[in-house]
Amino acid sequence: MKNNRMKALLIGVLTLFAATMLAAELPRPEYPRPQFERAEWQNLNGTWTFAFDFSRTGDQRGWTTSTGFDQRILVPFCPESSLSGVAHTDFIPSLWYHRTITVPASWQGRRILLHFGAVDYEAAVYINGRHVQTHYGTGSSFELDITDYLEPGQAANLVVRVNDDLRSRTQPGGKQCERLNSYGCMYTRTTGIWQTVWMEPVAPTAIKNVFAIPDIDQRQLIVRPQFYHEDNGATLRVEMFDGKRLVASASAPACNGATLVLPLRNMKLWSPESPFLYDLRYLVTDSRGQVVDEVKSYAGMRKVHTQGGRFYLNNQPYFQRLVLDQGFYPDGIWTAPSDEALRRDIELSKAVGFNGARLHQKAFEERYYYWADHLGYLTWGEQASWGIDENSDLAARNFLSEWTELVVRDRNHPSIVTWTPFNETWGCREGAYQRMMRDVYDLTKAIDPTRPVNDASGTAT
Repeated sequence: MKNNRMKALLIGVLTLFAATMLAAELPRPEYPRPQFERAEWQNLNGTWTFAFDFSRTGDQRGWTTSTGFDQRILVPFCPESSLSGVAHTDFIPSLWYHRTITVPASWQGRRILLHFGAVDYEAAVYINGRHVQTHYGTGSSFELDITDYLEPGQAANLVVRVNDDLRSRTQPGGKQCERLNSYGCMYTRTTGIWQTVWMEPVAPTAIKNVFAIPDIDQRQLIVRPQFYHEDNGATLRVEMFDGKRLVASASAPACNGATLVLPLRNMKLWSPESPFLYDLRYLVTDSRGQVVDEVKSYAGMRKVHTQGGRFYLNNQPYFQRLVLDQGFYPDGIWTAPSDEALRRDIELSKAVGFNGARLHQKAFEERYYYWADHLGYLTWGEQASWGIDENSDLAARNFLSEWTELVVRDRNHPSIVTWTPFNETWGCREGAYQRMMRDVYDLTKAIDPTRPVNDASGTAT
């Protein structure tokens, strides 16, 4: 018996060592969605194979069923960056990625989700040659249910085809340069995968997302959940912690449309001067009382609004000293070389007297907001609106769907105090533009009524 215990201990130590070494070798190994974290997941960053497809004929050449391409790239860095190992800075109309993936056998019986932090722009995903889904976006995240496309315990071929047409004026580009070389305030482009790729298993009745709304006037946190599938016998329990101390909890049937209210007696507010965060735990139990889904999160109790032309934080006038953050890195371009680099950006800004940033012409990754939440840093959430024709119906359609995804993804971060979807729409007064501005404003307020919306900064007069 003693030998068995020693053997089990040794195996455990070796497994932990192997996992630590693997994490150390992976670029960007940290959990990519820190405000909605599950314990089981698999990071798919690292070396993939890839091929350029300048003529966009990969489909005709059968690349959807590829088992590997000739060149190598380090994901999640885009091929234009030096960190990717490619550093190709000319225009890339299309490229293909491949890697093998293996779903652990222990995930059998659960739904398998494949997540992409961001892929610029049109990403078609194939598993063993079968098309799963196509996503359109410059910086928004998306997930795919790949359960029916593979078998747990068996290797599968994951292929991603990316098309990118920055000069079409139908897709957001931000400050990606429409000329060959950088000029003025236009910089090196980002094509393809530029944020973490990962998998996780979830129960069929797992939580898909939540909208956690701080209400400091009534001293409560309101939680509105959404589930992948509803089950009349399932229950959602939300627990709220101050450190290790449980300070509030609520339970309700696990159904879409449920509203849970967590009252707080001795409420602690979030602000740049005191960025206090409550820890949250979401637990879904089945009809037998067994936990089938557990998600870790956090929330900051704070309120933002405007009144009489002034900005208020927690019902007090508050002056924002903001820097305009472009979010470009010399070696990673749109992708920070490390999680520490994201944190360091905020620390340097605070050290010279700023209390926040307008995150300019780019959808920043969730790890940036995580550090802004924890360090006490105000942010304005923006989209990479430059590059689109605001009077184009297709451009408007592309923008609205991606902006919706971004607001839903990021609306629980206390550091975000304003949404600003457009920047400097000079010369746009008529046509579809006015309708688009109204639609974006109304849509943003419908998704998140808790923040001010600066629809277009720097419009024509």
